[in-house]
Amino acid sequence: MTIAAGRLSDTEIKVEVRHHIYTFDVKASADAFQQCLANDSVETCAKNHAAVSTRSAYPDADVPDAPPGSIISPSMGGMP
Repeated sequence: MTIAAGRLSDTEIKVEVRHHIYTFDVKASADAFQQCLANDSVETCAKNHAAVSTRSAYPDADVPDAPPGSIISPSMGGMP
């Protein structure tokens, strides 16, 4: 299972499935994390190759944490 991840710099990796940017202290740690994503889950890789920080890739946007298809739409009814 390969997870979509993009390298932003030597020490930063953006993981699309989680919408997070993982920052590592050295390039070798970031390399190991990115290689791990080719075979394991984000949770496993984050546990085995801990980042020094993690932040949202979209800090100003409302990115839902719910799985696809579970978004609740506004009520179509009138006023109560």
